[in-house]
Amino acid sequence: MSGIEKTLVELEQRMLDADAAYDETFFEEYCADDFVAMGHYGIVSRQQVLDMYVKGSGNPERYNRAHDVVVKPLGDAGAVVAYKLTSTIGDETSSWHASTVYRRTSEGWRVVLLHQTPM
Repeated sequence: MSGIEKTLVELEQRMLDADAAYDETFFEEYCADDFVAMGHYGIVSRQQVLDMYVKGSGNPERYNRAHDVVVKPLGDAGAVVAYKLTSTIGDETSSWHASTVYRRTSEGWRVVLLHQTPM
């Protein structure tokens, strides 16, 4: 695994952990200004995502894991991370196909697009 792949896989898991914990500071730092998320909930802006995390509360029993991760570099300044996502709360687990588009900036890698589709 290349350095970029390792960095992005680790960053993706950090994002999944921040999602489970409703850690809005992670998303404030790592989501690009033009970030959008899309899934069964529609297409939402960066601000809508931040508002969701501020209003919500984490669940200490919830955890998210990425499986079968594939990283596809897009030149030197971008990459796509695609994987199977499992989200577990107590005894219930849901599965998703997910992909995240990253852009390399002077501050480091930033999330530009997050797409999740339930399996």
